[in-house]
Amino acid sequence: MVIDEIVETVEAIPDPYLRATTYAKIAERLAKINDTRFKSVFIRAIEASKKIEDPVRLMRALLSIGYSMARSGLRTSKKVYQRVVEDSKSLPAPVRDELMALAARYMLGLEEISEAIYYAGEIKSGELRDTVLLQVIRRNTALIGLEKVKVAYRIRKSKMALEMIHSEPSRSKALIEIMKSYFIMGSYENGINVIKEIELREWAKHAFKEALFFLKEYGVLERYVIPLKELAKELVEKFGEAFKIELTIAFALAGESHEAADLMRKLDGEELLVEASLRLLDVSSKHLADLIRALNDREAAAVGKAVMNRFLENPERGDWEVVRAIWERTENEEVMVKIVRYSLIRGDVEGAIRVAGRIRSERLRSIALADIAHSLLKLGDISRAIDVALEVRDVRFSSILMAELLLSATDVEIEKKVVTNGTAKGLNGKKA
Repeated sequence: MVIDEIVETVEAIPDPYLRATTYAKIAERLAKINDTRFKSVFIRAIEASKKIEDPVRLMRALLSIGYSMARSGLRTSKKVYQRVVEDSKSLPAPVRDELMALAARYMLGLEEISEAIYYAGEIKSGELRDTVLLQVIRRNTALIGLEKVKVAYRIRKSKMALEMIHSEPSRSKALIEIMKSYFIMGSYENGINVIKEIELREWAKHAFKEALFFLKEYGVLERYVIPLKELAKELVEKFGEAFKIELTIAFALAGESHEAADLMRKLDGEELLVEASLRLLDVSSKHLADLIRALNDREAAAVGKAVMNRFLENPERGDWEVVRAIWERTENEEVMVKIVRYSLIRGDVEGAIRVAGRIRSERLRSIALADIAHSLLKLGDISRAIDVALEVRDVRFSSILMAELLLSATDVEIEKKVVTNGTAKGLNGKKA
């Protein structure tokens, strides 16, 4: 069909709302190809809308037509919207609110931020108004990321919208968008300071983490570590002691293990560092390994004990990279014993022997070697189990271990040989 036939056929659409909006969309397409017929088709759209009896549907149609007009470069689109604003004032608040929200979203589609804020401001429902304003701010942030011109102007517009948002979490989410805008602008300190205005703990944590990732991505994180630490202290004062853990995890996940460790040292100490490490283990074992490598011997020992206990409780959830990090960072021999036990559980006897070789305490070395000897015995390597037992320096412990091993070895050999009528029997003569 040719264009003229298509336009004439629209008149056959029974529903006046769809007839009017279809005319408008065809006109918009004609305008894109500079077809001069587009203006006359828009006139048809307006004429068709006059046949809509339901006032709310009429106004929705006018908003759609006005949107198509604006996309076609017609300034008369603003008059269409002004008419809807005035005519809708007689409608019940909930109905008018939905119309104003629709108008604001159309303006976002046109990238008309000021107009979108205006229509959002006409919404009486606080919840709906804040939702739409947050959408406006998010769109504004996205535009900053795309064009990177008039950034300061756009940030002012976002702040204008923010002043009209009163409910949570919309306000906190909006502040995060403004923080991002500052970062895109290159005003990093201002972006960091925005986080101070967030009133909800969860969103402050989210904002802090986002800030770390943004600054790291832009290659400027090292320059802003000091203001970030100052911000961390303020957030701890604002949200409580538990927030220290959140900040440590945020630094660690951003790949700033040394800063995470340093932050925890200055804000508190080993107890919370251990708790933060166990939390980080659940989130990312890789980042936990990096954090452990940033600790001193005493801190690594405290964290190592807690982490190895967790691994011994549930060996399948263990992580060799974390174990290696603990091995590298601490000389604590109690932790070494735990690593020996974990290695044996995971079947790494040779690794367990290497770790035991670093243990100097006679008591702890004896415990480690006893564990190794018992594992070798279970594997059927009796002679090597005895050799390991002979390395125990404590005479009494060595004697007890040797006696136990020899008796166990004897039991194993007897169980192999005592066979009656083809059935193995235990030492008491009963079937094994």
